[in-house]
Amino acid sequence: MLGWPGNPGLPPADLTQIALLLTGAARAVAVDVRRAADLPPEDHAARALADVVLEEADRRLSAPAEGTARCAQNRARLLRALYERLDRLASVAPQAVTAP
Repeated sequence: MLGWPGNPGLPPADLTQIALLLTGAARAVAVDVRRAADLPPEDHAARALADVVLEEADRRLSAPAEGTARCAQNRARLLRALYERLDRLASVAPQAVTAP
């Protein structure tokens, strides 16, 4: 999906469904990022960067999903950014991020 050069030729309803699935996944990962971001001290850089990513995620996820390849790709990019932030937080406090 991130490698799509343009319109993949899918119907708008399919693209909307993909965007909605990515939205749900992004919201779930955002919860994990929020929980992991609360672990380092308040003045830790990893926590500050997580707050920035979460604010951006909240802003972007509040927009309705559209039936376009661009919307689906933007949701996929956001999900990737959230996972990257979660990985960085795991390197700061690995035991807390991987614990149930």
